[in-house]
Amino acid sequence: MRLSIFCALLLFFASGCSKFLEEPPEKRNNLEIKDTESLDLLLNFYNITFDRSRELVLATDNYELYKDYYDARPSTFTSSLQYILWMPALLEQQTYYWEQQFLKISYANTILASLDKVTGSQQDKKRLKEDAHLLRAYEYFQLATLFCLPYSEENRNQLGLPLKMSLSYDEDLRRKTLGQTMDFIEQELKLALETSETRSEEALWRVSKVGAQAFAARFYLYLHDYEKALAYADACLNSYSTLINYEAYFAPQMRTFMSNGGSYTQPNGSTDFRFGEFYLSRMMYNHTGNAVPSQELMDLYDKINDYRYDAFMVEDYSLNRSAVPGWAAYMQFGSIGLISGPTTAEMYLIRAECRARNNDAAGAIQDLNTLRRERYKSGTYVDLTEADFADKKSLLQFIIDERRREFPFTLRWYDIKRINTDPANILDKITITRHFYEYDGVSVNTNQMRTYTLAPGDKRFAWPLPRIDIQLSRGDIEQNPYD
Repeated sequence: MRLSIFCALLLFFASGCSKFLEEPPEKRNNLEIKDTESLDLLLNFYNITFDRSRELVLATDNYELYKDYYDARPSTFTSSLQYILWMPALLEQQTYYWEQQFLKISYANTILASLDKVTGSQQDKKRLKEDAHLLRAYEYFQLATLFCLPYSEENRNQLGLPLKMSLSYDEDLRRKTLGQTMDFIEQELKLALETSETRSEEALWRVSKVGAQAFAARFYLYLHDYEKALAYADACLNSYSTLINYEAYFAPQMRTFMSNGGSYTQPNGSTDFRFGEFYLSRMMYNHTGNAVPSQELMDLYDKINDYRYDAFMVEDYSLNRSAVPGWAAYMQFGSIGLISGPTTAEMYLIRAECRARNNDAAGAIQDLNTLRRERYKSGTYVDLTEADFADKKSLLQFIIDERRREFPFTLRWYDIKRINTDPANILDKITITRHFYEYDGVSVNTNQMRTYTLAPGDKRFAWPLPRIDIQLSRGDIEQNPYD
């Protein structure tokens, strides 16, 4: 039986799980695990650093499905409508993201199963163990925020994930509860936090104390534990607080392209896994122009002075797709990568949000100003003051909007889910709305318009698991219910 999420390890090892250390793999694999250096190779594979989730790019209110853009170039959206319109019956046919995440988890499980059987120093083994626990925590969290309902105390008994913690094919495949899943992620994170490794600019995707702390801040923010999120964000910034001036960094990368009688300007630099704001290097693959920004998102920027708008909102990019008049696309590193791993910018915003929630408006505004000064064009930024905000809610909403400006296609899905289940209930709940043609999953009826909504409490906030894995598990893995 081939179960895709658990057989991914066979991409590297042909031997049975229980004996793979004793039996050399097939020659085509060209890898036999005998020492810690071999295990290091698993974590230096580029796939560790890339997240390839169309779901996160296409599903939120930062993305827009413009009717006129579709009319001009339907093929641009043909393979994406199921994601954009949240259609479980079609989405359960997709396997790629699920498989890729469990492939990474298989790397971690291989390391943890191998450490007692390979040669190498105790220091290297300790580092690899911490690396594996951080990787497992991070990737399970990515899966949970997509394939499970939003976390809340009320949802703790809802469906979580199957927790694959070994290389055994006999391991229980049944889904744990959401609470058990989050508890497991927290346990893994605590083990990673035991590390004493320092941040290395040459290997920012590998474990470090500050990298684990940065992920912890993100994790506890999602769990609405603002005290812990604040503590970890503060620890990160006390250790490393460098911000990159976006105008100085991205301006030399900007290039103007001519296409179909018009022009557009976009960043043309290669994906930077050593970007100076990373605590833990991760990139979201951008699927070449699929990030079509909504008007609501574009209106959040100061379009004159905010360099994030100048650099990343590529006006008229659709000319590249022979679609006129031009529509915008969002890009950061050419058409390849969007920053998704924890950064100094994210820690400033987490600390600002937690401070605001704790009635420390002055501290929150200080963090906002520190970040925003590095995002505006030289000489244009005017500091925010407490007088700019009427109350705690308006300050918190500004911070959430700043998160949208900073991470529009990587953290917005995460933010919508946590805001809609926040027990503090300060911010307005978020409903995503799209106005588009009637689509039945097969054909688009351009004679009939329809309004599509994803409201708080909708079960489609838990993405469907791949149908093939449910079938191959012989009923052990349960699908998310959508009745």
